[in-house]
Amino acid sequence: MTTTMISSLSFQLIEGDGSGHYAFELMGIALASVLRHAQEGKLPLFARTFGLAQPALLSMVERCLPRLDYREPIPERKYAALMHTAPSLFHDLVGMLNGLRTPRVSAQHADWLARAIAAASLGGQLLWQDLGLQGREGVTELIRYFFAPLYARNTEDLKWKRFLFMELGKLHGKPGMQAPGCGQCDQFATCFAMPAASTY
Repeated sequence: MTTTMISSLSFQLIEGDGSGHYAFELMGIALASVLRHAQEGKLPLFARTFGLAQPALLSMVERCLPRLDYREPIPERKYAALMHTAPSLFHDLVGMLNGLRTPRVSAQHADWLARAIAAASLGGQLLWQDLGLQGREGVTELIRYFFAPLYARNTEDLKWKRFLFMELGKLHGKPGMQAPGCGQCDQFATCFAMPAASTY
């Protein structure tokens, strides 16, 4: 499925006065892309599950991505095996993001996006690429809208994957935490060119 097709999906979760339409469009792209990239082997296989029980995953797909051909259940034993391969880093990132949800945003919507971002953060590409977005600006808009307290903390405008793991490191007493595979990325020098003032 192409980005153009994904962006045209009937995503019917706009809240309030509809001011978050663009953010929800980006969210639809991100959710669909994580599923697709997991199926293609570009993300760890557990990402196909979003760390959710299968009925909850299928409910998410039905509500958010009604045109996405992903409604055929996976055999339960196989699905459970996939779900239980999710590393603790994934669950830690989801928990951190949900704890920094924008108050006016639905907890359910924020949780779905938190799972997509956490799974994509464990991929081998730049975060925006693993989320299927057009650039870093898309990630910024998603975090600004759905996780405003986290957005406000990034005062140095660090790359988002770097910043997510830096914040997670602070929570767990592991300063300077990096995403798995960060050191092998060809963008490492660019991403870490600016030392963070708050790595402590």
